[in-house]
Amino acid sequence: MVFGKTRGTKKSFVPAVTQGELKPGKSPSRFFRPLTADIVGGAISAICSGLDICIAVDTDGSVYAMGNKSPVLGTPMAIGPVKAGKIKDPITGTSFSLKTGEVVGPWCPNFPFSFLFSAIEPAGLPVFKCKTSGSAVAVEVDLNAKSNFESGYWKGILDAQGKADGGYY
Repeated sequence: MVFGKTRGTKKSFVPAVTQGELKPGKSPSRFFRPLTADIVGGAISAICSGLDICIAVDTDGSVYAMGNKSPVLGTPMAIGPVKAGKIKDPITGTSFSLKTGEVVGPWCPNFPFSFLFSAIEPAGLPVFKCKTSGSAVAVEVDLNAKSNFESGYWKGILDAQGKADGGYY
């Protein structure tokens, strides 16, 4: 249900991270390694047009972009290890494909999540197109996604008659 005025989809490549931001010690993730040829799996989070994106680099050097919010608990995916085409949520143990975002392997295998979330249908991560150009990684996102999502929120302060537009009659 959408309450406000929405805009059409407008996809564009947005710079996510630069090589300067990818130096060791700049990322809060303990699994992160800089984007170089000798990388062995790592991820970093970035904000692209208001969307929280996880930039993951596989063990073969391939770069992928996906949503940074785990569908199970909402924890950042950027803290998870990247290996063999998968990124793993370190808390629940669920692995996701870097190419498709689908669940790979068991859903929430770590205890107590295997018991708590066994009735929840497995959900994947959204994936985004990305490209490396020069010293930056750019991600294709919908530039209107954040404003369309926020259009469903109520805005303003109600006056004594319960109107938010400030008009009296």
